[in-house]
Formats: sequence, structure tokens, C-alpha cells
Amino acid sequence: MTNIRWLISFTCFVVVSSAVFFWQYQNQVLSTKEQQFLLSDIANSEATTIERRLSRSLSATDILAIEIKQNNGKFTDFNTYAQAVIDSIGGVSNLQLAPNGIISQVYPLAGSKKAIGHDILHDKSRRNEAMLAISQKRLTLAGPFQLIQGGLAIIGRKPVFVNIDGEETFWGFTSALIYFDKLLAMTKLKELENKGYNYTLSRIHPDTGQEEIFSRSKENLDEICESAEIALPNTTWTLTMSRASLNPKTNIFPYAISVLFGLLVAWLITYLQRQPELLQRVVKQKTAELEKLAFNDHLTGLANRRYLNKHLQQFLLEQQRYNKSAALLYLDLDDFKRVNDSMGHDYGDRLLIEIANRINKSVRAGDVVSRLGGDEFAVLLLNIHSVSSISKVAKNLIEEIKKPVRFDDRSVVTSASIGITLIPKDGNKSLDLLRNADMAMYSAKNYGKNNYSFFDQKLQQQAIDKHRIENELVKALKDDELVLHYQPLVELKSKKIVCLEALIRWQHPEKGLIYPDQFINVAEDSGQIVEIGYWVIKAVCELINHREKEGCEQQTIAINLSPKQFKDPSLLNNIRNIVSEANIDPSLLEIEITESSLMTNIAEATYVIEQLSAIGIKIAIDDFGTGYSSLAQLKNFPVNKLKIDRSFIANIESDTSDHKIVRAIIAMAHTLQLTVVAEGIENKHQLLLLKNSKCDIGQGYLFSRPVEIEQLKDWSYD
Repeated sequence: MTNIRWLISFTCFVVVSSAVFFWQYQNQVLSTKEQQFLLSDIANSEATTIERRLSRSLSATDILAIEIKQNNGKFTDFNTYAQAVIDSIGGVSNLQLAPNGIISQVYPLAGSKKAIGHDILHDKSRRNEAMLAISQKRLTLAGPFQLIQGGLAIIGRKPVFVNIDGEETFWGFTSALIYFDKLLAMTKLKELENKGYNYTLSRIHPDTGQEEIFSRSKENLDEICESAEIALPNTTWTLTMSRASLNPKTNIFPYAISVLFGLLVAWLITYLQRQPELLQRVVKQKTAELEKLAFNDHLTGLANRRYLNKHLQQFLLEQQRYNKSAALLYLDLDDFKRVNDSMGHDYGDRLLIEIANRINKSVRAGDVVSRLGGDEFAVLLLNIHSVSSISKVAKNLIEEIKKPVRFDDRSVVTSASIGITLIPKDGNKSLDLLRNADMAMYSAKNYGKNNYSFFDQKLQQQAIDKHRIENELVKALKDDELVLHYQPLVELKSKKIVCLEALIRWQHPEKGLIYPDQFINVAEDSGQIVEIGYWVIKAVCELINHREKEGCEQQTIAINLSPKQFKDPSLLNNIRNIVSEANIDPSLLEIEITESSLMTNIAEATYVIEQLSAIGIKIAIDDFGTGYSSLAQLKNFPVNKLKIDRSFIANIESDTSDHKIVRAIIAMAHTLQLTVVAEGIENKHQLLLLKNSKCDIGQGYLFSRPVEIEQLKDWSYD
């Protein structure tokens, strides 16, 4: 009997202990899989960052190559052009031209003078990649390697072929040099290393065929690690990551408890015999959950960037076989930071969840909707052929997103800018397509946000053109190329000029007279508008002084003040100094401020206007009716004049609503003792309606186009 009890107890001990041992083992397996999924996700994310950054930076060689081909091997003003490309592309340390394989030009040259004259084709350490580039006629990547001038770098070389006597002849290389430490600075590898992660970056050396580790963390990799490949021209890098602190350690304590537990609870043998089966189910369920987490965004539940890349690559393979088409939409919420700053990140997360649901409901069930990170989303529209259908989807998404989102007693309105790239028209590589859609999205933002834009090969050229205009504007100010034309404001009763509006023009030495619609937006974006604005004020004050000395009949001259200049902290001091130096009567100067500038910060705007009025300068509200103010709000500002926006005047003959609005504005403005100006009068019928509505002053082509001041001497109007 004792032997039987001992046998039963021993059997219970063995079974229970084995089950607990198995449980601990399964937990270790699960923990290892969790770590592997985490490391895989991080490695893929950082690898994608490096790949995208290099792809964008290396595209600079294509831009230089196009310029050389277009000029049949010649390149004028390389430094200016290279600076524009570097500013537009980013991430490039310098650009090089190497005719016949000999480096002749480097920009910027500082720190790279030793590279000049280097013969790439006769350098044993560089010759292989260079000859490969020529033979395959495509971009190749060399490095990382030590530069002659010092430092570790990688360099992309694009072989350029030009047409000479009908034959395609090798011209040389265009190269983009990227310092390796600056490339790594674009990633989070240093931050991850500080958090306990370890990594190596390696490649198969093209000469030895052996693995070469060219960057690594201070600590060695742990035995549990994950790798991600970085596909580059003529080579592949491998990023391998581990985290020792996540490596599960064997703990002897649970096993000791299992021994005691096995001796004490032998009667649970029946239940414990089922534990292996139950544990297998838990492991299977947890594994499925981890796989879902690896491809899903934790906040919105949408697919993540990793899933989108995988699905996009799969579609591209099918596209080549079955000739399918699709479109990739890149969405970015406009001014989302404002929501986080004003309402807090909790509300920001709730807004992202709501927007994600709206996007998901606005597309077909088979389309792929993903959150790329932050406030960026992507939609892969599958098997869609019509551009009009794609536009319809984009418009619908914009309309759905901008509907108010309500949180308890608060309401938030946001909008989105969408970039669209077509597959396969715009490319057949996932990274190229994502980059194209990203560029198109920024183009939509530049057109005023809450809009969509299709990718166009001209977008990169537009960025370079914008930079060129910025540089030429600097020269225009320095060389006095800017000029002012003046348009009269006519009192409707007396038919006399009572004011002149100064309007800027650019007398370009090569292109002739350029109107502001071709350069003012660039000046606004670059901040040059502030300096240009002060130039205009100074030029007008000097004109007023000159006319007074000449004994001319004086009229008030109006100047448009840009929103950025209105916010300049030095505005009041600068205007006081300019007026004082010109020694003019300040009442002959009128400043026009847009309605939207006033409404941005009413308290600050009121202070500025009061100070300008105290100097003696007149104030006019420009483009009234297009902003957010009301006539009731204007009574708080010391304003002299109100200019009704030309959009109301254009349709005053045919649109009774516009006519009624204009009449109401005039009547209420007169109640506030404001002088009313109607802009954009182009025919006598408009003039008659405005006279009958008791408008005070008119401005427009009916009276005169903007002209030089001398041409207004013989002005008359019947």
C-alpha cells in the first residue's frame, strides 16, 4: 500500500513538475517571439529610413545628369545649380562632376579640395564600382570608405552619356557624396543604442566577397537578433539589431516551486494533464496576436507602414504579370500640431482614430488603408484605371475629413492634403512610389492645403525654380531691379484722383517686366517679403518728398502690407525711422492691411494700428469680405478706409446677391464713418451701380491700369 501511495505521489510529482517546466519553456518561447517581432519591426523601420534617405539624396545625380545631357556635356554656373539641388533634395554633403572620370568640380569645395583632380578610373579602390557603373549605364554606390580629404563617406556615381555625332559617348560621372555619420544621424540608431539596443550595419565586400561590418554599436549583438535588408544600387546592406536586456533569463525559482507544488497537489493530476494542450492554444493565440501587431497600427487599428510596403511590393509583382493598375494616395492632416498643442495629445489621438475610421469608410473593402505614423495616412486604390475616379475618391476623402469632429462639448475641424501617384505610370518600385506621393502631397500643401495633387515629374524642377527665384530676388533688391507702378483711386462724385496705390513690379534684366503673381508667393514663403516691404515703404516716402520739392499736387499714396511684415516686431520702429528720414507729412501715407491679418490676433493688431494712426498714417482695410471679420468688429479699429474685395464687384451686374452685399457694406461702413473703395471696376455699368449705391471711391481698369508715376500726369476720365 505504501509503495502504491508513493508511486501515485511520485507520478503526481513527475506530471505536475513536467507541466510547470513546460509552462516555463513556453513562456520563454513566447517571450523570444515577442522580442523577435519587436526587433524585426524596429530593424525594418530604421532600414526603411536609411533606404529612403539615400534614395532621395542619390536622386541629385540624376538631376545633374539631365542638365549635362540637355547642354550636350557643358555645365555653366555649377556652384549655383548644385546649391539649389542640395537645398531641394537635402542630405547631400557635396556634389561632384568628373568628366572622363577625373573630378573637376566639387560643391561645396571647403574641406574637399584634395578630391579635385582625382582619377576615379585609375584608382584601384574605386575602379571596380566606376567600371560597373559605365558598363551597366546606371547609378552605382561606392563605400563606405575613407575619403582622400578625410572622413568616412558613401558616394553615388551616375555615368553620363551624351550624343556626339549620333553616337552615345561616355562623358563622365555626376556624383553625390554623403558623409556616413550624417546619414546615421537621420536615423534613431543612436537613440536606440542609448536605450539598450545593439546593432551592426554590414555588406558583402565587392572585392573580397566577405561580410564587412562598417558600423556597429559599442556592445556586441546578443544571440537573439533580427535583420533587415537595405536595397541600394549595385549592393545590399544588412541592418541587424538585438537587445540584451530583453533576452529572457532562466530563473531557478519557478522550477523549485514546481517541485514543491508537485509533491503537495498530486490530486490535480487530471487537470494538469490537460495543461500542455491548453498551453499550446495560448501560445498559438498569442502568436497570432503578435503577428497582427506586427502589421497593424496600435492606435487606429489600420494597417501600418510595414504591411503597406509588403502589400505594395506584392501588387507590383502581380502588376508586371497581369498588367494591373492602381493609385497610391499619401494623406497628411493640415496643422495637426495645433490640435495637440491646444487640446492635448489625448484629444489628438481621438481625432486620429476618428479620421482613420472616416478614411476606411470612404474607400472600397479591397483597398488598403494604412497609418504611416503621426498624422500621415496612405491609401492604396487597387485595380482603378480612371484618373477621374481617383480624383473623385480624393475629393470625397477631403470632404469627409473636414467635417467637424465632436468631443464631448468641444468641436474640432481639420483638413487634409493628399498626394497621388499612379501605378505603373509613375514607377514600379515601392520606395519610388512613396516618395512620389510624398512630393505630390507637399505640392498640395503649397497650393493652400485642403487639396489634392497628382505627382508630376516637374515637381522637382519647380522646387529648383523656386530656389532660383529666391536667389534672383536677393540680387534684384541689391541691384535695384524692383520698380513701383501706381494705380489711381478716383472719387466717384468729382472724378478726381484722391489716392494712388503703389504696386510692385520686377524689371528683370533678361525676362523684362515681371508681375507680382510670379514672385510674391516665393517671397512670402522665404520671408524675403519683409525686406521687400520696407523697400516699398522707403521708395514711396522718397517719391512723396520728391513730388513736394517739385511742387506737384500731392495725393495720398497707399502701400500694401503683407501679413508677415504686419507681424514683424520691428515694424513700428522701422516705419517711424523711414518717415522721419524722408521728412514727409505722414498723412500722405496710407497702409492697406488685409482683413485676415487683423483677425489673426485682434489685440496685437489693434495695438499696431493705433500706433500707426498716432504717427499720422492712414489705415485702410484691404480685400474686405474675404476674411473672418464683420463691420461690427471694425468699429474697434482706428480705420479710415474700407476696400471691398474685387470678387464682389466682378459679378455685381449679374448677381443680385453680390449687389445687395455691396450695398449693405457701403451703408454700414458709412454708419461707422468709413470711406468705401470699390476695387476692380472694369465697365461703366458697374460704375453706375456703385454710384447709385453711394460708393465713395473707385479703382480699376476702367480708370487706369497700374502705370509709372510719370504717365499719370495727363490722366483724365470722362
